Amino acid sequence: MGDRREGVLPSFSDRLCIVLVEPEHDGNIGAVARSMLNFGISDLRVVGRSGQWSDEARKRAKNAQEVLDQSKTTVSLEDAVDDCSLIIGTSGKREDGGKTSMRHFLLPDELPERLSGVGGRVGIVFGPEGKGLMNEQLAMCDLLVTIPTWEGYPILNLSHA
Repeated sequence: MGDRREGVLPSFSDRLCIVLVEPEHDGNIGAVARSMLNFGISDLRVVGRSGQWSDEARKRAKNAQEVLDQSKTTVSLEDAVDDCSLIIGTSGKREDGGKTSMRHFLLPDELPERLSGVGGRVGIVFGPEGKGLMNEQLAMCDLLVTIPTWEGYPILNLSHA
C-alpha cells in the first residue's frame, strides 16, 4: 500500500510545470513533489535553491523522488519560466486593500476555460511560504489564481495549495 505504480504520465504533463520561488522549508519542497506526482505532473522548477535536496525533502516526497531528481533550479523567476507561453501566479492575497486593488484573481474552476486553446507550456508559480509572491512577481504573470478559503485565514500551506 502506498507504493507507486508504473504508468505513463497524462498527456498534459509535458505542457505544465510547477515553479516554487524561494521556498523556505525543505519539507514543503518534498511535499510539493509528492502532490505533483499525485496528479501526474513531473516538471518542478525551484528558484533560489541549489537542487541538493535534504533528507527531509526526500522523505516528504516519498515515491516522487524522480520529481526532485529531475527538477530544474534557477536563480530567477524569469529563468524558470523562460519557455512558458502562459504564467499563472498564485496568491492567498485578496482584491481588497490598496496593494491588490488592481488585480483580479481567478478561481481554480475558471482556469480550464481560460486555458483552452493555449499552446505551449503553462507555468504555475508559488511564492515563499512566509510572504508569497511579491507584487513585481505577480505582475510578471498572465493570470492570477487564488484558492477559495475562509477569509479569516486565507493562506494555504505551500504543499496544500
